[in-house]
Amino acid sequence: MLIPSEHEGVKVIKCGHEIGGKVLHWVHFYLYKDILFDSGCPHTAAEVLEAFRDKKAALITHYHEDHSGGAIELQKVMRIFAPPKSLEILRNPPEVPEYRKVVWGQPLPVIAEPFQDRISVGGEEIELIETPGHSFDHVSFLVDGKPFCGDLVISSGQIVCMREEKLLETIKSIEKVLNFDFDFAYSGVGVASRDAVEDYLAYLLELKERAEGLYGEGKSIEEIVAALFPNPPDKALMMEAVSEKEWARENIVMSLLNLSGKD
Repeated sequence: MLIPSEHEGVKVIKCGHEIGGKVLHWVHFYLYKDILFDSGCPHTAAEVLEAFRDKKAALITHYHEDHSGGAIELQKVMRIFAPPKSLEILRNPPEVPEYRKVVWGQPLPVIAEPFQDRISVGGEEIELIETPGHSFDHVSFLVDGKPFCGDLVISSGQIVCMREEKLLETIKSIEKVLNFDFDFAYSGVGVASRDAVEDYLAYLLELKERAEGLYGEGKSIEEIVAALFPNPPDKALMMEAVSEKEWARENIVMSLLNLSGKD
């Protein structure tokens, strides 16, 4: 399912796959001046091709299937660009967990061209900004003062993240993007004002400070999770259970304490 809208000259595409008549999780991608920024998920790839087959190119912010999945079909009719770090994993995508297959679909091979620091597409000058954190290969794209930033910016109040995320890198990446002059950022969760981006950064920094303080007091990870997120909503608990904690509150704590991947 694709739901289009307009914002400041950008076409916003809200994308999701219906299961039992309900979309469990939405993602956003964007069209600006005949260039797609991300491409939705594998389940909606045919719809994306039908809607955007006459556009010039698609630029992928990172390899996750909800952002790169539409390129499975789009590569038949247009050029696909991605950061160099993404090329191999897009070409040989890993098998994703079952719950992600249900929600987004299993990614299939995408042959993308490397995107270096700057590129001209359809006469538009686009700058690449390396913004790792959400994933190892994550980048943002800047064109006409508009940052298209994938999953760099979520929202204040976020209480779960993926196991692979490195939120200390995310903090630095957000700070880097905020060095640019912009009014709105175009992210996977929707359009965010500059104030909202700054609020999200402040939220992560506050969580980091609190987590470090509690850890310094000798609190366990479980105790820190309970202190930082005392009343998690049912949706968050469901995500933890269904994903077997690939998405979890403890991932946020471990990442902010730089304990990810350590014993």
